[in-house]
Amino acid sequence: MLHLITFALNSNECIIMVSIILPTYNRASLVMESIDSVLQQTYPDFELIIIDDGSDDETEEIVCRIKDARIRYYKMPHSGHTGRLKNYAIKQSKGDYIAFIDSDDLWKKNKLEKQVHLLMDNDSIGFSITDVTTFKEDKILIEHSYKTQGQIQCINIFDWLKNNRFLVYNPTLIIRKKCFEKTGLFDEEMLSGDYHFNMRLAYFFDAGILYDTLVLRRAHDSNMSELFPLENYEEYINTFEYLYHNKMIERKYLFNAKANAYFKIGRIYKEREDARKARKYYLMSLKYGLFNLKNYVQIINAMRKL
Repeated sequence: MLHLITFALNSNECIIMVSIILPTYNRASLVMESIDSVLQQTYPDFELIIIDDGSDDETEEIVCRIKDARIRYYKMPHSGHTGRLKNYAIKQSKGDYIAFIDSDDLWKKNKLEKQVHLLMDNDSIGFSITDVTTFKEDKILIEHSYKTQGQIQCINIFDWLKNNRFLVYNPTLIIRKKCFEKTGLFDEEMLSGDYHFNMRLAYFFDAGILYDTLVLRRAHDSNMSELFPLENYEEYINTFEYLYHNKMIERKYLFNAKANAYFKIGRIYKEREDARKARKYYLMSLKYGLFNLKNYVQIINAMRKL
């Protein structure tokens, strides 16, 4: 049964413009930091929708102790599919813009303000993204994910994405809510569905890129990318299959994606000392990347070491 805790808005509150969606699951030790980073935003016109995937730790108690009229908390039965959580939250949202934050990441105080103003000043863009800093405990692992710094660019990034030359981190996203009428919602059959959604979003709409590190991305052993690496690559392949069958990309991009994904899956099995499966996926990668000399050499060298 769906469990809802809501804090009523006062009648004299500002009209909500941004709906911030925070999915969480058993992150009681981290979620308060993420919530605080939202509540401390210099742009005040938002609601925070916390959507809990059936946590059985102290997450609910922690959220219930926060007395802030901008927070709404929903607890759903556990599914492990974050797309389902996001879709439910989007349907409950009241804002003109939709933003996302993971329950282990942090926003800098001016993130929301900078991106909202960028969207308001540029009607041609459908969404905005920023750079991120990746950290683990007290150590910065990656200062910047983008080489460009200190600039703003309004551009279509779909070609960059289909060529694997660019990354979109979902906790940086702010989207005009009306964009969902064109893109549809997240694929609920996938564990995440983020990559699938981002590709559709970039296909239909231009992006406003703030080359500024406004999000702090926390690395730890329970990141989804660490827990479900094979599932993530399966979603990656399924995304390119979808794009190809819907005539959004040419076949060569599908083949390149499969060659790349199968090689990385092979490397995972190699690290797990499963030579049979590693060889299987290296050969599948070779099949789709046979005419790419760089791929060919890389795969042959990897197979020699099995």
